[in-house]
Amino acid sequence: MRSRLSGIRRIAVVGAALAVALGTTALGTASGAEGAAAVDCPKGYVCLLPLFGSGVPVLVKEGDSAKYDPALTVAEVTNSTAVTYCVGGDLNYPLAAGRTQTGTSRVTSVSPSAGGACLL
Repeated sequence: MRSRLSGIRRIAVVGAALAVALGTTALGTASGAEGAAAVDCPKGYVCLLPLFGSGVPVLVKEGDSAKYDPALTVAEVTNSTAVTYCVGGDLNYPLAAGRTQTGTSRVTSVSPSAGGACLL
C-alpha cells in the first residue's frame, strides 16, 4: 500500500512539472488585455513586438492584413481590436479581441478572421 501511494505521488509531481513546462515554453501563453503586457498596444491595432530591435511594436490597423517576408520573429502579439485575428507562421492560431499571445514565434501574416474562424 505504501509503495503504491509513493508511485501515485511521483506521477502527480511529474504530471504537474510537465504541465508547467508545456504551458510556458515555445507554445507561449494567452492572457487577457488587462494582464501585464510587455508593450502598450493602442486600441484599434494588432501589435507585434519584435524579439530583436528597439522594442517598438509593428502595428496593424483593425481590419487590415499584413504579410512579412522574411518572417518577423516576435516575442508577443497583442490584439487590441474588436475582432479576432488570424496569426500565421511557425505557429498558426486565432487571437481573440483583447488577448495577448506571448512566446517566441515567427510570424508571416496577420489578418482579420473570416466570420470569426481561422483556416489553420
